[in-house]
Amino acid sequence: MSIKKNVICVFLFLSSYFNVISQTPNKVIQNKEFQTFPSYLDIGYNQILRPQFHFTSLKNWNNDPNGLVWYAGEYHMYFQHNPLGVKWGNMTWGHAVSKDLVHWVQLPHAILPFDKEGGIFSGTAVIDYSNQLLKQIDTTKTMVAFFTHSKKISYQAAAYSTDKGRTYNLVNNGEAIVPNQGFDNGERDPKVFWYEPNKTWVMVLWVKRGAKEGTTEQKLGKVLILNSTNLINWKVVSELNREWVYECMDLVELTIDGNKNKKKWLIYDASFDYEIGDFNGTEFVSDKKSFFGDIGKNFYAAQSYNNSPDGRTVMIGWMNGGDNVFLKGAMPFNQQMSFPTTMDLRTTADGLRLYRWPIKEIESLYSSTYNFKNIKSKTLLKKINNIKAELIDLSIAFSGLGNLKFNIRGLDILYDKKTETIVFQKTILPAPKVNGLIKLRILLDRTSIEMFVNDGASVATNYAVSSAENKSISIESSINEKIKQFTIHELKSIWPLDTK
Repeated sequence: MSIKKNVICVFLFLSSYFNVISQTPNKVIQNKEFQTFPSYLDIGYNQILRPQFHFTSLKNWNNDPNGLVWYAGEYHMYFQHNPLGVKWGNMTWGHAVSKDLVHWVQLPHAILPFDKEGGIFSGTAVIDYSNQLLKQIDTTKTMVAFFTHSKKISYQAAAYSTDKGRTYNLVNNGEAIVPNQGFDNGERDPKVFWYEPNKTWVMVLWVKRGAKEGTTEQKLGKVLILNSTNLINWKVVSELNREWVYECMDLVELTIDGNKNKKKWLIYDASFDYEIGDFNGTEFVSDKKSFFGDIGKNFYAAQSYNNSPDGRTVMIGWMNGGDNVFLKGAMPFNQQMSFPTTMDLRTTADGLRLYRWPIKEIESLYSSTYNFKNIKSKTLLKKINNIKAELIDLSIAFSGLGNLKFNIRGLDILYDKKTETIVFQKTILPAPKVNGLIKLRILLDRTSIEMFVNDGASVATNYAVSSAENKSISIESSINEKIKQFTIHELKSIWPLDTK
């Protein structure tokens, strides 16, 4: 489709969209100055620093993913968004949809600030399959979004959509459905999901920050668990006190070793500290051992999808800290999302641990593949010498008998035999041998590198700007090591080819 046809199609959609708004009073939560999406049609996806297989807003600032939910063939990703500029502010829920979690279409901003004092901060979305909110129209199920609204103190509010998440009405005129619990302005980021065994809705709400240096009750952070049977009236049923908790909590059930009949629960916060335990609908009980789910420099506020259609648990995080990349590069947008990953639990010698892995839908982006098996590193270097790639999904399995160095588009990644670690800049990932091998997978986009060690046992997400001119890949070994497997997939862009 040509640029002209694309623009015409989007224009017709927007004309219809804003006509509905003008003819239906209070149909959309809106302070009109924040509905800036028509101006986004002037922006394309071909800027030199535009990520090509990671989501970015067409323009302006984005941070936390919000309201991740699947319904009627679409994955929705709402996100914290400033519709008026490339720096944080004017918090609004931006909106994008995808059929496959890879190719995204950005839609008009979904939930706009409704007064001058507070923004629409982070939260979640669910599908009201039983019409408990009594808002369903015809056969389309109601989508309900929960978010934090902050004036002088914060509280939890809600909105609902009867048109598959495109437009929203306020619940209770934007007043609190969960009032402030007495912790001033820190209470935020409700995660809501349906707990089938108890036939109840669950809300996980962070209300108090922990203090790493202390262990007393006064210095512990606090998370509340609430229940509701109608999405409106909520009751606190338990609390969790931990040093590590800080905002954007998520609580999700995961399979163990791929066994759908064997599961445990995972609770984690914005910085991806996590614990594994059991949950009965009202209380989370764990072994109180905390771990870290991403040891890179730029992964924050991840959320898992509600209502997943295929049993997978998929998460997306905000790659925070991109100001140094995008603002210095004078981009019309700022920040990006991580590539979606699955989550599951696996049994290790040290007990249950979280594993993350890029979703299989990345394979739809493969344009060229180069595969080598049981080859010496010096021979491999000659084989890949003429391979040039910009967007890369690279995997390697090796025995780690010596030090190994990869250079991918000017970026050095090292395997240190002595410490059994993978090192990228100041990020150090544990890389012990498993069944005699070390495995490493690398996703490289224009401004990011995501590394997965030993099938996702260790993960690191970092901003990294590759050399624009250098599209080569090289490998060096201190002992001319035998490489069991080395695969390079060159990727296509997720964005339209005929973009501006």
